[in-house]
Amino acid sequence: MTVDSQAEWVGLTSRFTPGWPWPTDSWGLDPMYGPDGWCRACGTPLAPQMGHLTIQGAGFPTARVWTPNWHFDAVCITADVAHEVRNRFSVQLRDVHKPRKGQTGVMQLLPEVSPSAWYDPADLASAVVARHERYSGAQSGATCTACQRWRWLPILVGEAPIRPDALDAETDVICSPEYFGDGCMSFRHVLFRTALADLLVQANPRTWSKIEIPTA
Repeated sequence: MTVDSQAEWVGLTSRFTPGWPWPTDSWGLDPMYGPDGWCRACGTPLAPQMGHLTIQGAGFPTARVWTPNWHFDAVCITADVAHEVRNRFSVQLRDVHKPRKGQTGVMQLLPEVSPSAWYDPADLASAVVARHERYSGAQSGATCTACQRWRWLPILVGEAPIRPDALDAETDVICSPEYFGDGCMSFRHVLFRTALADLLVQANPRTWSKIEIPTA
């Protein structure tokens, strides 16, 4: 396993997750995927996001870059940051809404789902068990009995080596085909081109930091 500090792709981590998705009874998934677009048993999306991330108006985040509670693969940016991102990077953006007022000027970065698996299953299982062994023993994940999709128990991007050949993309934000989570929380791992990650960290340096990615 190697780590290249000059790698083209890096992860990001945030110290805080401000803002709560709406409506609470669907963890904000209904506006993003539609009522039939996600599994009610495990919270895993069953189709691409077609709608808008909607955040409760009370306590709506004011940071220039933020990730909301529950949706740990959603990165949101203010209008000024979005303007620079549009001009410099190949990224799809979508409006973040409030329940009553609709558009907020804040944009969500939409990663492209990689077509190939990022992780060797044995490497990923080893990393998951290392983190969760105290409470979950040798269990590394589970298949949902409702949608039959496998989720790994949650770990951070960077805790397991990624296959370099899986990171071939034309866009500047990508996410893993693998899902992670427990209960009704489900998320993918997200990677950013280093230059884009630098811009996002500089916009909110007290909260965000980069994660170097080990490769298999």
